[in-house]
Amino acid sequence: MNFFEFKTIDSKPGLYHGELDLLVISDLHLGLESSMTTKGSYVPQFQLDDIKRDVEEMQQETEASRILVNGDLKNEFSTSYSEKREIREFIDFLQERFEDVILIKGNHDTLIEDVVEGKDLRLLEKYQEDGVLFTHGHIGLQTLEAEEFETVVIGHEHPALALTDEVGVKEKVDCFLYGEMNEGRNIIVMPAFSTISNGTNINEVPSRELLSPILRNQTDKNSLKAIAVDREAGILEFPEVGRI
Repeated sequence: MNFFEFKTIDSKPGLYHGELDLLVISDLHLGLESSMTTKGSYVPQFQLDDIKRDVEEMQQETEASRILVNGDLKNEFSTSYSEKREIREFIDFLQERFEDVILIKGNHDTLIEDVVEGKDLRLLEKYQEDGVLFTHGHIGLQTLEAEEFETVVIGHEHPALALTDEVGVKEKVDCFLYGEMNEGRNIIVMPAFSTISNGTNINEVPSRELLSPILRNQTDKNSLKAIAVDREAGILEFPEVGRI
């Protein structure tokens, strides 16, 4: 499925831009299992292996030579030994497969400079190329002082749809959002690439409670179209959020 020169890749929560030869993923939250276990809910560590497999499959599908992680590579605001180990292992994995690795700092990526020190990659607050602005989404566009752009790609919100079937069973499925901002520029909101992080029920939550100031203050979320994505069930296109 294609929108704004990006395309979805099978049933993965990532995008590919052909002209930029760039894979884009967001919100991996590496280390989340150990954080949940520390808080009393034991979760076996499996997410890193799943993410590596998904990235490898997406690269095989697209033959991309570049990858951008659009914020929240890590989960803890502090940094544990387990989290450092997972981050370094994942970055080594990326650098073995991609010629260019770009990391955008998210609100969870505190102290990440120390973790990635010595790695051959770009760690940035934002990245712009060919009219596209990549930023995590936790900072307003005015604060970023970005150059002129046509499309902004954000994460942070972890958008999902709350769906009810004909017998009243409610399910939650991650989704991409895309459409126009209030001033007419394009916006894409990425779902979390993490397999276990929670998402915002975008068709139920009032706009004033959205996490991203870009969505909350500069976009009518009800006018955005949704593409539900599930690693097992596949991809399903929806109309505007306000009609779901």
